[in-house]
Amino acid sequence: MAAQTTAAGSVRPGERGTPALARARRTVPHPVHVVRRPAVEALLERSVDRRLTVVSAGPGWGKTVAVAQWAATTERRVAWLTLEPHDDAPGAFWSDVLEALRASGAVPDGHALATLRVPVAASPEFRSQLLRGLEDLPEPVVLVLDDFHHVQRPEVVEGVEDLLRYPLPLRVVVVARLDPLVRVHRLRVEDELAEVVADDLAFDASAVAALGVERGLTLTSDDVARVLADTDGWAVGVRLQLRSPAGARAATRPDQDASDYLVAEVLTQLPPDVQRVLLMTSVTRSTCADLVEAILPGADAVAPWRAFVEHSAFVTPLGAGGAWFRYHPLLREILLGRLSADDHESWRAAHRNAAVWLVGHGEPLLALELAARIEDWSLFGRVFVDSAAVGLVAVEREALLELVGRVPFADLEPDPAVELCASALAVLGGRFVAAMAHAQRARELVAGSEATPQLVALLEILTASAARGLGDPATTTTSGAAALAALDAAPLPTPVWPAYRALAANAHAVGLFWGGDVVGARARLESLVRAWEGAPPLLPLVNARAYLALAAALDGDLARAARTGRHVLADATALGWSTYLQCRCAYAALAWVAILRGEVDEADRLLVRGLASDLGGEEPPTETAIHLMQALVAVQRGRTRAARAALHAAGALDASVSPVLADLAWRASLETARLLGEAPPDLSALGASRDVVLLADARARLDRGEARAAVQLACDAQRHARADGDVLGEAEAWVVAAAAYQQVGDPARCDDALDRAIDVAAPSVLARPFLLVTSPALATRLRQRLELHPGELADVVRRLAPVEPAAHEPEPLLDPLTSRELAILAALPTMQTNAEIAADFYVSVNTVKAHLKALFRKLGVDSRREAVRRARELGLLT
Repeated sequence: MAAQTTAAGSVRPGERGTPALARARRTVPHPVHVVRRPAVEALLERSVDRRLTVVSAGPGWGKTVAVAQWAATTERRVAWLTLEPHDDAPGAFWSDVLEALRASGAVPDGHALATLRVPVAASPEFRSQLLRGLEDLPEPVVLVLDDFHHVQRPEVVEGVEDLLRYPLPLRVVVVARLDPLVRVHRLRVEDELAEVVADDLAFDASAVAALGVERGLTLTSDDVARVLADTDGWAVGVRLQLRSPAGARAATRPDQDASDYLVAEVLTQLPPDVQRVLLMTSVTRSTCADLVEAILPGADAVAPWRAFVEHSAFVTPLGAGGAWFRYHPLLREILLGRLSADDHESWRAAHRNAAVWLVGHGEPLLALELAARIEDWSLFGRVFVDSAAVGLVAVEREALLELVGRVPFADLEPDPAVELCASALAVLGGRFVAAMAHAQRARELVAGSEATPQLVALLEILTASAARGLGDPATTTTSGAAALAALDAAPLPTPVWPAYRALAANAHAVGLFWGGDVVGARARLESLVRAWEGAPPLLPLVNARAYLALAAALDGDLARAARTGRHVLADATALGWSTYLQCRCAYAALAWVAILRGEVDEADRLLVRGLASDLGGEEPPTETAIHLMQALVAVQRGRTRAARAALHAAGALDASVSPVLADLAWRASLETARLLGEAPPDLSALGASRDVVLLADARARLDRGEARAAVQLACDAQRHARADGDVLGEAEAWVVAAAAYQQVGDPARCDDALDRAIDVAAPSVLARPFLLVTSPALATRLRQRLELHPGELADVVRRLAPVEPAAHEPEPLLDPLTSRELAILAALPTMQTNAEIAADFYVSVNTVKAHLKALFRKLGVDSRREAVRRARELGLLT
């Protein structure tokens, strides 16, 4: 997509076109100068009736060619993916698999898999959605995973095993040099495994003769027999033999070293300029004409390269366009080894030139791989800063972290870009103090020099991210603003600017929010959301929308808060992102709405899910907010121990608490103290709003029997709340005034105050102020007044009892449940067996047992029945 410049001078956010190499890797290869082998094609056609087909043989047996020929002739729908080393990470792997399925046409418009996005770190929710989507595919599809030997990580292997565990309309073909790490014993027992090995791929007499004809050779039966005797049907050996001078015999059996012969029969037969081109272009696994020109600038290298790749049997075209080619693995290994040994400087130069080209063509991970291979850490840092770092908030995160983890930071000379690599690694590892230190060193290194806008922006973004993890809103704000200023001041935008701007704007707004400037934060968040409207999903945008929901909730706009929060969670759930930290504010917003409307069971569930949404980092203020809300829920239930435990979890309520949470902290602390019968705590260090402070004073005077003073304070609180647009504060003030009038024996004014409170609270269904009424006489009068105000508020308040200390109080839940434990818990009342639950969640029975063990420990129970009872007591189940 062409970049469009906004008035702010940035590139308009949107989805860049998929890099050509990525598209080629998801397309069935079209090998040239090969012969049809009907017997092998028929074998593969039979094999893919089983869930897994393993095509495994050493280099040179023609695995990819054989499977590609079958894929081009079968009537089955085939999705193809040629794997790269960076695919050995769950996010990158599943993203490429999904794109391969979509590219094959297997996923129709409107299907769940058409919009499913891989989260930054693959979550259980994403995994379940992926498998459910595969189960609902309208027709069977064969997924070919070529070069599967790149897959080594257990979590990726386990993901592939999931595809094989269930009766999905999916058949998997893995093509690898070695037997894959996938466990196949069960599949073999169930006759769901087909294995195609070297003997199956070996050339027979008819294939050798056909290849001879393709080469313009007339072979006698003795010639064919000699070739087979010398090669055992090894594809590379056969091809080399047929290139040999008449009568030549070569040691080209697959168990012998054919490197010398390959060099002699392929390379040395080429002109020196062509040899040079092949040597230099072997540094990448795949090559195109533009990349050749970048690796060998000004050398007129494209013409000889194209002549070779279009006529060589040792080159495979990728995709249908004929733009990208891949050298045979044996040939590439020889070329790369010779270039490194004979001309090390050219080897390094080729890597550097290729890396720069790949960065400019949307392949920063491949560029980082090349920089790491030649240990050019300065180049590595520049690629990271200028292009790759945006992968930290995308599916490339795990692969990117693995590459950054190779950098020998302690052994390198000071370099600001390398320091930013270390800072990013620390941020994502939760080591925020270390991240700050690395960012500060980068700042010192660029002081007084001309640093690029990208470097300055990333420096400030990482500083803001670390500050956010430390709960430092001031630094989060200033660094976010500095990043935006660096981007705005630059003369020209670059492709990374949309993501950098989203990260910077998001950090700036979050810092403003927790610093107390909710109005400014909301304006910036709304601008950010508008700018990305219609663009691909991005975690910072989920975060921005979730913050807007929380801002609306705390501002009293409950309808908007509920609407926005529900939309955020619905979208996040569809994407498999609902357990990310970026969703926590949406859970908190919906929980606050539920608290104010008296829906304590719903609030409990939302708050527990909010705490369980912890993927992707830490954010102390949101955790504090949730614990304060949990205290309020406990008060509403009359549970003293749970209220005390939640306040303890919220931490010290002093000047360090965000101004946004000051009112919440006052309410939670004072209401808990009243429930416990304790003296109100000293909260003078908290900058609560004046109406909340006045209300607290009014309640204290009321408790001491100073009713007339309480009336005056409550009326003052009501006026201030009304002037501030604080509907909750105004309703609370009228209820306190009513209690004071009741105490002084003025029933008319008491009724008037209750009527006013009901009128104020009714549009938003603010039930909570009425549920905190503790006087039986006032509660009776309230019920009488509600008869005169029919509606939803009256129905809710009548249905819910006023707060009283609970006769039986369960122990509070101190160890938060994970999202998967909550999902398993919800299945327990159905009386499904462990096996049935496992099938619903696409996990093994052992995994369900492990979750149940952790669930029972956290709930303090020993059985499923007790777990359900305890969960209902805690409000986690209805």
